[in-house]
Amino acid sequence: MTINKKEYLNVIRNNVDTIAFHALECMTTYDVATELGVTIRTVQLWVEQGVFDAWKTPGGHRRITRASFTKVALRRTNYGKSHAINARLKVVIVEDSAEILTLYRMTIESWKLAVDVMYIANGWAGIVGIAQSNPDLLITDLKMPELDGFAVIKAIRSLPEFAQMSIIVVSGMQNGEISEAGSLPDNVSVYCKNPIPFMEIKALMQDKLNRKVALVNAYN
Repeated sequence: MTINKKEYLNVIRNNVDTIAFHALECMTTYDVATELGVTIRTVQLWVEQGVFDAWKTPGGHRRITRASFTKVALRRTNYGKSHAINARLKVVIVEDSAEILTLYRMTIESWKLAVDVMYIANGWAGIVGIAQSNPDLLITDLKMPELDGFAVIKAIRSLPEFAQMSIIVVSGMQNGEISEAGSLPDNVSVYCKNPIPFMEIKALMQDKLNRKVALVNAYN
């Protein structure tokens, strides 16, 4: 059978790709999905969440190391449903106004999201609540008696165990006032209290829930 130059190069290229693929002990998303009994889209989400060590080929295809696949597979085996990671989102809201706390409660409950919320009326109790629950998200006012939001955030951001916690400030203070009072870390989102940014809060909660569910599914 006669083979032209283009076909010959394609054969060589495919052989090289196959050899390199096996040498690196990589898996495709299809391979991983088949082994774990999940959909390819689920594997893609896990890759995006950093569950696997992976990268994309020049053609845009995901490749997953066999070592990271083995690690996840073992975790799925070792974690029974009785040891399942909690997929619910933990939230602490610190606000000294009883009326605004009630508004938070009524609005968030109406969303029917898988969230567990602690509603706290002052900064000192907020510190205790954060230490007890290690929440995924903190929503806090700034102007509060005794211990204000600046002090709460400074205390939390000084501890590495809370480094992954998202923080939203909802305050009546203007940007200039905040800067004069001591400013805030760059990774803190600041919103005006009038009106309370419920759409943004809901979107953030939903995004964090999606990420948490993806991780839970990877390990259970």
